[in-house]
Amino acid sequence: MSSEEKKLHNTTTASAMEDGDVQIISSASSTSETNNSSNKSTSRESISTSSTGILRMRRKSSRASSGGSGDHPPMSNAESGRSASSPVDDDHPEKQNRKVCMLRGAMIVTLLTATVAVATLVYLYVTRDEERNFQTQYQDSVSKVAEAFQYGIDTKHDAASTFSAIYTSIYGNIVQEVENQKPVWPNATLPFFAEKAKDLLKISNGRALSFNPIITQDVNRLEWEAHATESAWLLGDKSLIVPPPDFTWPNNRTVSFGIYSRDADRNVVYDPGFAPGSIHTVLVPVWQIHPIKTNEKAVMFNLHSEKNRQRALDDMLEYEVPTLTAILQLVQDSETRPSSILFFPVFDNFETPEDFPVFDNVGMPIVNGTNVVGSISIVFSWDTLLQRILPNYIKGMICVLQSSTGQVYSYSVSGNDVTFLGEGDKHDPKYDKYKEVVQATLGNTAEQIGQVDYLITYTLVMYPSQTFENEYVTNRAGIYTAGVVLIFLCTSALFLLYDYLVEDRQQKTARFARQSANIVDAMFPAGFRERLYKSHQNNNSNSGSKANSRRSSDNDEATIKASNRTNGENRSRSQSPSRRRSSTMGRKIVTLQIDKFMKGTRSAPKDHIPTNYSNGDDDKPIADLFLDTSIMFADIVGFTKWSTERSPNEVFTLLERLFWEFDELAAQHNVFKLGTIGDCYIAVTGIPNPIEDHASLLTQFSFAAREKVREVCAQLDAEGLDTLKLDMRFGIHSGAITAGILRGTKSRFELFGDTINTASRMESTSVGGKIQVSAETAELIKLDRRGKWLVKRDGMITAKGKGELQTYWAEPNPVGSRVSFSDEAIDHLPDDDFNKLESQESDRYYQHEYDKQEEKEGLSADEKV
Repeated sequence: MSSEEKKLHNTTTASAMEDGDVQIISSASSTSETNNSSNKSTSRESISTSSTGILRMRRKSSRASSGGSGDHPPMSNAESGRSASSPVDDDHPEKQNRKVCMLRGAMIVTLLTATVAVATLVYLYVTRDEERNFQTQYQDSVSKVAEAFQYGIDTKHDAASTFSAIYTSIYGNIVQEVENQKPVWPNATLPFFAEKAKDLLKISNGRALSFNPIITQDVNRLEWEAHATESAWLLGDKSLIVPPPDFTWPNNRTVSFGIYSRDADRNVVYDPGFAPGSIHTVLVPVWQIHPIKTNEKAVMFNLHSEKNRQRALDDMLEYEVPTLTAILQLVQDSETRPSSILFFPVFDNFETPEDFPVFDNVGMPIVNGTNVVGSISIVFSWDTLLQRILPNYIKGMICVLQSSTGQVYSYSVSGNDVTFLGEGDKHDPKYDKYKEVVQATLGNTAEQIGQVDYLITYTLVMYPSQTFENEYVTNRAGIYTAGVVLIFLCTSALFLLYDYLVEDRQQKTARFARQSANIVDAMFPAGFRERLYKSHQNNNSNSGSKANSRRSSDNDEATIKASNRTNGENRSRSQSPSRRRSSTMGRKIVTLQIDKFMKGTRSAPKDHIPTNYSNGDDDKPIADLFLDTSIMFADIVGFTKWSTERSPNEVFTLLERLFWEFDELAAQHNVFKLGTIGDCYIAVTGIPNPIEDHASLLTQFSFAAREKVREVCAQLDAEGLDTLKLDMRFGIHSGAITAGILRGTKSRFELFGDTINTASRMESTSVGGKIQVSAETAELIKLDRRGKWLVKRDGMITAKGKGELQTYWAEPNPVGSRVSFSDEAIDHLPDDDFNKLESQESDRYYQHEYDKQEEKEGLSADEKV
């Protein structure tokens, strides 16, 4: 070392020590020594980069201290400016990373905020929508119930009014005076009462309808009882005249007994003629009633003697308006069933206007006046007013029936059904805000007499129930909200996964770029580096523009050929041993035109036939090589002789029915029908899309086809075609074929290759009812773990152009010797051993196929490379 170099070295070392870089330099030197002994490229590159950086720093420091002396030129202003600038610019990776992290955080916060906001909006919207639907359905149900409730009261009122008018029109005083007859009240008995009452009772939906005369104890009781005894035969029940001999008291009581009531002990007694607590000393016995059956013992019972009925009758007599009794429990009902009676007054005259007087038969005016002489009563149960008014989807409507006497009963209405809940108000208090009330009215009673507190009135109060609400307010809001949250969470997870993958890829790319940049930095100065980059870009663009047009016509064909050869060589090496023999190796491009043609395009216009191939790939033949296929030929044994004895219709009946069944089986087994030649059916698997188990799949198709042959022959023989003597033989071979569309006025899909010839030989050397497969197909079946299907054929067969071949019979349940000593153990091999065996067999098979293809094409050594 010269004195000047020593001086420069000492100056550089001192400068480095002054800057505090001595420790870094020694660490770099130590690391560099360790790097020389290491074999790992990554550590060597990173340490070399550090050492190079330290050495560069030392070099720059020396040049700075020496004022630019030495072998290296002084730094440019730009370089020195970059070295001196300490702040990090906008393009610095650390700052970019911080921006990315901030953006990532903002995106996550945005997604979470959007999740919460959308989920809340969805929950509120669905909840409010269900609540609105619930209230709408409830209000609609309230309207239906209120309307039906009042309608039920009105029909009963109108039916009783009509029947009352019938009595007045027949037995009224005016009618009697016009006919010069004395008034008959209360001795009125209507003939054919049941026929007149049944329709009105049905319309009113009541349980019983009766006429009840008003009797006065000291005026006309005895006279009426005598009339009742004489007219009992009009009631429609003989037991009321002559009791059956086996009846005992009080069941043997007849009309002649007179008007009766019950004492405090509920015993039948002759009514005393007055009712304690009533302002009206009258008797109101039940006289004519429908239906008489089940109600015959009510005849002659004094309704005015019973407390609940007495109040309603007193109101009717006092105000001459229809009235309702309090809620009763009828003797016919074994279970609690709230019921009531509607009493409608029967008048002795119709009220006529004063402007239109009525005259008797001698021309004297009849004095107009009305008095209550009887009543029409309709017995009904309150639940009948709530039946068949709501649609079936309405469930759990609570109806509380309240009377002015303080009686309260509750019902649940669900569609057409009404359920009695019990006495008292049974609604849920949390639904009080939905309370709806309807007041029952009897005709124009309020207009006639005004508001009278004493009359018994009824109110129906309606509420929804939990059952009703559950039909409309469901957990749908929670489900939708959970769905929205799940969607956003999945979106966030996908975003994070995508971000992670992108970040990981970027980091790998950045590491590779840094390593490459370090290598380039070490090899080229900065100025030469930039020029080198620009020169490389210009060369690429110029050479690419010139070569694109030259290579456009040959590139695809060369790629396909190279791919076929490369995939053939690397087939067994690149693929795993688990069933890769029918993958896309050997076919980089599956021709789309072939697939479209096999789906239905069978011809091309004449002007489309190519005359030269100068227009690029569009006019080149549509063809490709398929390495992994299986071909089946199936021929009917005895068909030629049979067809000569049959009519054309019978021949085509056999072929059409048989091959139609084959076509359906082909669709089920993913087998492509190539076509038919006479009575020969040809099918293929592995075209146009690769199939892993193409040999086994075609063998399974053959099994099913053979069964169909026997089935169809049996059916046709039963029809008189004598087809039981016919059978079919099958032949299958596997290998590579060339497939393509032979274009012309009638384009056809054609297969070429020795595989087809061998498959035809398999069929011609087979026997009826048998499926013969070649050794190549048998090997593929064994690789599919279906070697149990195979039975080696005794002896070798002689095939035209092939010589002697060893073949196998394929049977789903074979009887006889197995194929080889290894087949029995194949199904019981562990997966690792099976994969190893399969890999070896597959390698040998594909290497053999590729060698045959090379030999056939005559590829040179250069072409192989």
